Amino acid sequence: MAVTNYLKRLADAAMMKPVFVPLMAKLRIVLLLLAVGITNSPAEVPEVSLVSLIATPERFDGKYINVQGVAYFDSKHYINAIFLTREDKIRGNAANAVFLYLSPSLGNVDRLNGKFVTVQGTFSPANKGHLNVFPACLVDVDRVAAVQGRVGN
Repeated sequence: MAVTNYLKRLADAAMMKPVFVPLMAKLRIVLLLLAVGITNSPAEVPEVSLVSLIATPERFDGKYINVQGVAYFDSKHYINAIFLTREDKIRGNAANAVFLYLSPSLGNVDRLNGKFVTVQGTFSPANKGHLNVFPACLVDVDRVAAVQGRVGN
């Protein structure tokens, strides 16, 4: 309400002095752009640790999330996962990994195999991935990107 009163007073002052009319028009445009920018900002995707996903899967069931880990991508055999550590990936320790069902729009991401990546998708603890050996999976993964600044990337 105080902003409205302030704007009314500015408008009244602008009517008395024609010099302020262009200033008021610019001020209205700026306020309008700010209001549109605030209401149309995209919702942020929550970043969740791989440890949290594995330890408390019920908290994230059905949620669209962002998670980071060491990538294992094998498009030939359709086996895609992210592991907690490089050692887990090398040893194939699926208990410390989440299986990934990649969206076809991603194309071939094998070039990121072994890299530390960030992925986004919908978490599903009921789906255990390839041969049901993973604790959970991410379905409809629509973003895969190498994390910059990591050793080995």
